[in-house]
Amino acid sequence: MIQVGSKVRSFDFPLSRDCYVEGTVEGFKEVEGCDRYVIRVDRKVWRDEEEDILGRFPYVYPPVNGTPRLLGGVTDFVEAV
Repeated sequence: MIQVGSKVRSFDFPLSRDCYVEGTVEGFKEVEGCDRYVIRVDRKVWRDEEEDILGRFPYVYPPVNGTPRLLGGVTDFVEAV
């Protein structure tokens, strides 16, 4: 179960595992009617290559796993590491 303090990896695309960020869950918030993780980013990977993110991406807000997707199914793009 992902909770505040969990170290996580959040994937950018449903079918790709080579673009993601890693960080720590600092909380949860509602954005436009959708519950989301608040993740403080420590590392960003794009196409299997780590990017320098110094100050550019301090937080990301992906939907909480299990949130219904617009075209069917549910989100499951965040995993504990």
